This record gives sequence, structure tokens and C-alpha cells, in this order.
Amino acid sequence: MQGRIINLNGGVYQVLLEDGATTFVRARGKLRSVKVLQANPNKISKKQEVMFVKNSPKVGDLVLVENNFIDTILPRRNELIRPDIANVDQVLLVFAAKEPDFSSYLLDLFLVNITKYHILPLIVITKIDKVSEEDLLLLRQKLAYYEALGYTVLFVNSKNKEGIAAVAQQLEGKVTVLSGQTGAGKSTLINAIFPDFELKTQEISSALGRGKHTTRQTTLYPYKGGFIGDTPGFSKLDILGIKKKELSSLFLEFDPSLCRFKDCLHQKNAKDCGVQKSVMEGKILSDRYENYLKMLSEIKKGELK
Repeated sequence: MQGRIINLNGGVYQVLLEDGATTFVRARGKLRSVKVLQANPNKISKKQEVMFVKNSPKVGDLVLVENNFIDTILPRRNELIRPDIANVDQVLLVFAAKEPDFSSYLLDLFLVNITKYHILPLIVITKIDKVSEEDLLLLRQKLAYYEALGYTVLFVNSKNKEGIAAVAQQLEGKVTVLSGQTGAGKSTLINAIFPDFELKTQEISSALGRGKHTTRQTTLYPYKGGFIGDTPGFSKLDILGIKKKELSSLFLEFDPSLCRFKDCLHQKNAKDCGVQKSVMEGKILSDRYENYLKMLSEIKKGELK
């Protein structure tokens, strides 16, 4: 029978089956690694060699279950490395207007990583009651730039449920992973959307034999035809596997047609760079450009190690 993995704990997978029942199973040994034909870049010969790569099931995987074992992993649409989750439709990026202060660099860092994996980001700004009307207006104006790029931006006050209905609507029928700024109120937000969330968390924790407040594993909770992913540890993010020549393509407004130099990294010392010109003309937000340069510097440091 086909199902979706909604939790992994100690080698035991909890699978939600098509008929609505859940079962706890293990993976067959054949799923631990798979054969892949791959050319060896260190050899002159172009002959492909057999390589073995890890292919363990992930939370979010659609699988075929037989005799209390996962027998087959169905093809993935996408997957994240940290957290280890597959077949994600969107990531709900939760950032606070205040307490902690809004960080455009952290936002851009998340957007770059999510864009790399071709997953839709949704930006949610919480704690709008913590800032003055003037400061909130300035934040809305800054984030209007992101909306112009095509990103969805929503503002909420989880305590009085202002804006909650708009966020909830975005989650229906989708596999959504929560992420974003530490201390931004992700738990408060999700409990405002999904009042039974804490109860469901406790139920699954009890079934798995762990404390109700333990959040070591990624878990998917069914919600209105979709799933909400509780993914601990996704608030700390690095520039994972992104090359310096790839970075600019992950900034949506850095269109290749802007700069006539194919290999340009758009640094401040680059002569006649079209991206720099767009920044000076106000077409590209200067904060975004500075965040790009900071990420580029971090990537370069990593490549020198």
C-alpha cells in the first residue's frame, strides 16, 4: 500500500497510508544504498563507474509498504538536506517585526537556499503589535520590494489572530515546512492557525515513546488536505553547496541580461558591471546587494579551506 512518511525515530518510520491509517515500519536493507553510474572526474577515461550512494527514506517520502517494511521509495519532486525532508511544496519563513529585530540578511539567506531547491517560500512577519505604526510602515515598504519580485509577504499578530486566516489559506492542500528567525513566534503562529497542533504533537510524541517537548525529529502533521512540518534545527542555516558563480542566479532580480560580462561576480571593484549600475539607479535594493556580497565572501572563504 502507498503512504507518506510523517516521522522517523530510531530507524522506525511512521507512515500515513492512503486509507488514513498509520503504521510503524522499517526500511528494507536494499534501500540503504543504490547503484549509480557516474563518470570519475579524476580519470581520463570517460567510462562510467558504478557508485553506491545512500538512499535512506526521508520524512515526506511517498513509499510503498509491504509486510511491515518500506519496499519502495517513489520518485521525489525535491528534497532538503537540513532538515532531511522530501516532497516539500513550500517553506513558511517566519520573521519577527521586533523581539528579535527583523534581519534582512537572514531572510535573504533562507530565500537563496530555498530557491536553490526550487521550493516556494512564503514570508510571514509576526509580532506586528510590537512596533510603532511608523516602523511597521517602513518595514512594509521594504518588503514591498520582495512582493514585487513575486514573493508572498503576510503580516500577522498571532495573539489576536490578525492575518491568521490569510496564512491558513496558503497552507491548504500543501506540504509546508516551518522555518525562519529564532524567537519569531513560530509555535505561537502555528497554534493560532492549528489549535490542535500541540495536542497532535503530544499524541505523536507519546506514540513514539519520547517526551512531549522533545523536538529532535522532523514530523509532518496532517492539515486540511496537506501537511505542516515541525522541523527543529532549521533556524540555523549556512550557504550549503552553493558555488560563487551560482549565487547571483539565486537573487531573482540579478537578471543575466543586466551585466554584459558572463562570468562577472558583480563585486564593487568590477568595472562596468550592470548589476552595480542597477543598484546605483535604485532598481536593485541596496540591502539585497550588500547581503549578496556578504554571502559571496562567505562562499569564497569556504572554497579556500
